[in-house]
Order: sequence, then C-alpha cells, then structure tokens
Amino acid sequence: MFKEGFHVKTGLLCLLSVTAVALLIVTLQIIAADAGARSVSPEYRLSIEQPRYSGQWKGYDLTVEYSYTKEQGQIDLSGNIRFATYLALGYSRLHDFRLGAIFLDENGSIVEEIGLATNRGSLDPIPFKRKINLPSNAISMAFTYQGNATSSGGNGAGDTSFSFYPIH
Repeated sequence: MFKEGFHVKTGLLCLLSVTAVALLIVTLQIIAADAGARSVSPEYRLSIEQPRYSGQWKGYDLTVEYSYTKEQGQIDLSGNIRFATYLALGYSRLHDFRLGAIFLDENGSIVEEIGLATNRGSLDPIPFKRKINLPSNAISMAFTYQGNATSSGGNGAGDTSFSFYPIH
C-alpha cells in the first residue's frame, strides 16, 4: 500500500510540475507577443527611406524641425525643437525635458528607441544633433517627448507636464 500511495503522489507531483511548466511557457509566449506587438500608428510615422531629407513634425506641445542624411548604415539626425505658444508664453522654466526618436520597421513595429535631446532651463528653441547606427530594417521613425514646465513664480501652482508617446 505504501508503494501505491507513493506512486500516486509522485505521479500527481509530476503532473502538477508539467502543468506549471506548460503554463509558464504559455505566459512567456504571451508576454513576448505583447512586447513584439508594440508599434506606432501610420499617422505618426516619418519615412527615412530617402538618403537626405528636411522636414517638420508638429506635436501638440512642440514642433521638431529636423533633417537627416543617411550614409553607410548611419543616420545623421539634427534639428531644432520649438515649443508651442502656450508653453513659450505661459511658462518660464523647463524641467527634465527629453526628446527621442523611435525607429520602426515596415510594419511600424519598434526596432530601436534613441534619445536625441535633454534640457533644463528656458523654453528657447533646443538644437539637437546625433549620429546613430541605423538598424538595417528601419524604414521610418517617430518622435516622442516628455517634460515639465514651471511658471515664473516657481511655487508649484503654475507647473505643467506634457508628453507624447505614440507607441501602442
């Protein structure tokens, strides 16, 4: 009887272990599928297929005037960030501002995210220039940003946060 009970318990433990491992594998596959599904909608994608280009991208809070040159697997990306009138006139100081570029493949899926500019201080236009090793399957990009601005009083009553993250 002891041997039979032992085999039943061992069999149940084995079955539970196999079930737990199977559930873990399925969960990891779902998480990986979700991570791989991160993409940017077509309306936010900017083509980088030409060897040279200059353009302008407008967000609610700022405009990015940019140009790029592609050469030998690299992209030289430069430009100026100009803040929207409501920020430039209503606030005096910029805190923890970040502008980034998201490189995308033909399906709009994320290939790589790169920081372009960070700044604290005035809301004057911010220049940026960055030489980036371009992922071989990147055919478009999108901009992303976040920041905080403070009014001249600095007492916290006039603070605002702003951001744009086009990934879904």
